[in-house]
This record gives sequence, C-alpha cells and structure tokens, in this order.
Amino acid sequence: AALTSNLISNPWFFEPLQIFATLGAAVNFGGSVLQSPLIMPTLTDSVVNVPIHHTAQQTAYLLHNSEHFFPPLNALCSLSNLILTSTAFLRARDGNLIAEAKLPKLAVAFGLNVATTAWALLIQVPMNKRMSKLAEILKAGVANGTEKDSRQKAAETEFRELQVKWRKLNYGRAAIMIASAVAGALALVAKPRLPFKRMMILVWFLLWSSVLWGA
Repeated sequence: AALTSNLISNPWFFEPLQIFATLGAAVNFGGSVLQSPLIMPTLTDSVVNVPIHHTAQQTAYLLHNSEHFFPPLNALCSLSNLILTSTAFLRARDGNLIAEAKLPKLAVAFGLNVATTAWALLIQVPMNKRMSKLAEILKAGVANGTEKDSRQKAAETEFRELQVKWRKLNYGRAAIMIASAVAGALALVAKPRLPFKRMMILVWFLLWSSVLWGA
C-alpha cells in the first residue's frame, strides 16, 4: 500500500502551492497587461491637453507603485514553482507517476517566471528609472519657469517616446506571464500516461492492497 501511494501521490502542500503559483501568474498577467491598453494611453494622449509635467509625474507614480506589487508576486510564484519543480524531480526519480507527468510543465512555468524577472530587470526597470528622471526634469522646469527651453523640450520628446515604447514592450512581459499561468494550469491537471508494463504493476499492487486491506 505504501509503495502504491508513493507511485500516485504527492506531498500535502503540492497541489495548494500549484494553485497559488498558477493564480499568482494569472493575476500578475491581468494587472500588468491592462496598463498598456487602458492606463498608459490616458497618460500619453496629448489631445486632452494635460501638461506634460503632470502626466510625467502620474506615469512615474504608477510605475513606482506597480513595483511594490507585481515583482514581489512574481518572486513568490517563482519560488513556488522552484519548490514544485524540485519536489516533482525528486519524486519522479523515485518512480512517482504523477510527479513525472507534472515535471516538464512545472519546469516550463518556473523558466517563464525567471524570464519574466529577466525581462523586467533588463528592459523595463531601466526605462522606469529613466522616465522617473525625466519626470523630475520636467517638474523642475515648470518650477523654474524654463519649461519652454530646449532641454525641457528634449526631455518631453524623450519621455513621450519612452511611454510608447514601454507600452509596447509591456505586452511582451504580459505574454510571458500568461504563458507561465497556462503551463502551471496544465501541470495542475496533468495525469500520468502509463506504459502497459507500469500500468499492470500498478494494477497488481492495487489489487493486492485491496485484498490485504480486506483481510
């Protein structure tokens, strides 16, 4: 009975952690991707005639506060998938059939979590910092009464270009996030595909377990 249980079961924390990692990636995707089509356009539309130093401050505020939620959530999802992948690898090595079925998908989900972090750190964080710096320059220009000089105009142009670029690149990060959520969901429902020999061994153990239990 113990051997049978080892072949078809996983630790008590395994499934709850899978659910958390999958839902976390989905929430991360949903909250992040909406910034591109819904929020960022309202901060880049010059038709509404909102002064650039105001939209720059709002953009910097949005990006700064987003960093307090999305990166920690992705870090927790990454840690969860690392634990799950490691546990699945160890149990699959011992012949656990469910862990063996889940392992490839969990490894993909973890890899995509890492890719999300890399995308953010290497692409978007430098842009966030630059936009925050430009927002300060634009704010200082208004305070000093120099918002019409060439330095301010150059800062405004660069800021607008970065907004548009950030909006497009954010879709790339969101695509990685949803791919991680999909991989996690597939791992959650993954079932073992038993070769005939393994299936017969498992059936044999189950039959003997039921006989011994009935005895």
